[in-house]
Amino acid sequence: MKELMEDYVGVKFETLRLGSEIRPDLKDVFPHFSRNGQRLRRFGMTPKNAGNMSVKVADGMVITASGTNLGSIEDTEIVYVQRCSVEDRMVEYVGPNLPSSETFLHFLVYRSRPEARAIVHAHDPATSALEEHHVKETAREEPYGTLELARIACETFSKKERIIVLKNHGYVAIGDTLTQAVDRIIDVHVRLIQRAVRR
Repeated sequence: MKELMEDYVGVKFETLRLGSEIRPDLKDVFPHFSRNGQRLRRFGMTPKNAGNMSVKVADGMVITASGTNLGSIEDTEIVYVQRCSVEDRMVEYVGPNLPSSETFLHFLVYRSRPEARAIVHAHDPATSALEEHHVKETAREEPYGTLELARIACETFSKKERIIVLKNHGYVAIGDTLTQAVDRIIDVHVRLIQRAVRR
């Protein structure tokens, strides 16, 4: 059994499972999830079940499952989300596990930044205590898995931002691919560590 973060209570929205087996073509993205999760792990950014990632597909998105440890994603831990209803706080999905608790964050960021093809949310314990991230940060902290967190993330992403910090809650990066989004997170991490060492 994978370890969960201390305050993790699961998803905070209603779900409707449409099936347990995602289409074979969607399963093909799993190696990209696995490889990029392992890259984040090498930099210490996959504590327990913190973080999530997704890719946009023509009719929805593929996202990590609730409770997934990004550093050791299993092939049953990616979920196809077909529909999100903000009004009903409902997510319709296909897969053996519930979709990430941050599904609405991904959904609303894709809606506000239609050029994004992939989103990665990662926690970085090594730099979270640093006062300056030199990355745009949300104006306030919001609880995980809430529409309030999703909305403030969208407000913080301007037209030029490709990575932001959720106050006390890690990075969110967008990209054309998972690899590009993870590159942005690792680049900020390395620069912050180097700056801290020089001080």
